[in-house]
Amino acid sequence: MELNKCPNCSGKLEMAPSRKKMICPYCGSEFSLDESTDTADNAILINKDWFNYEWDYESIISNPKFAPSITSFISCLNEYDTPEAVEDHMRTYLIPMYSDVSAPGIREENMSEVKQRIQLSPGEHIVLYYDDGLFSHGKTGFILTDKRIFMIEKKNVKELTYANIPFIYLEYSFGLPMYKLGDKYGNNIPAMGNDHALQGAAAAYVCHSIFKNNPNRIKINLTSK
Repeated sequence: MELNKCPNCSGKLEMAPSRKKMICPYCGSEFSLDESTDTADNAILINKDWFNYEWDYESIISNPKFAPSITSFISCLNEYDTPEAVEDHMRTYLIPMYSDVSAPGIREENMSEVKQRIQLSPGEHIVLYYDDGLFSHGKTGFILTDKRIFMIEKKNVKELTYANIPFIYLEYSFGLPMYKLGDKYGNNIPAMGNDHALQGAAAAYVCHSIFKNNPNRIKINLTSK
């Protein structure tokens, strides 16, 4: 059955606050994630024709520490049609929950130093900044903009444009879920927060942005191999 469609009344399913089940606001039906997804055909999990499926979905979703992230990823792909809508979802429901994540108008002062290390193009804006500094804050981390991604370390600033992402590699490593963008050894969307739902939403934002900029590009390989 479709992830975002109620089999009882055909209403649009919504994620429960616990992020462990889907609920129908029209008839009140509730479905665990296992009930609301058909793992026999991974492709039907996502209602956009953007991916070549090379992932082991059952293995990923069975990991309780990966499940909230991948569920958020799938939900944001299915529920929203634009990166702007995903950004609004993150700003409204997710970013305010994470003290080490900032965005315009949300703990924006925490971005002041790191913004000096990047050069934004005219009209480009920051979607979120994740501060991964252990001993000093506001100087390193992950910046997602509407044009590209910045990965900032001590003296290095690496940037990745959406056009240069041929595949997304999912793995669980060092106790954390990881989405690696076009590189199995780097370009990782960090596991923000404890439940990692924001990580999944950020990965969905990346996918929306990839196809907004080039709707006719080749499909992304979604892999865990």
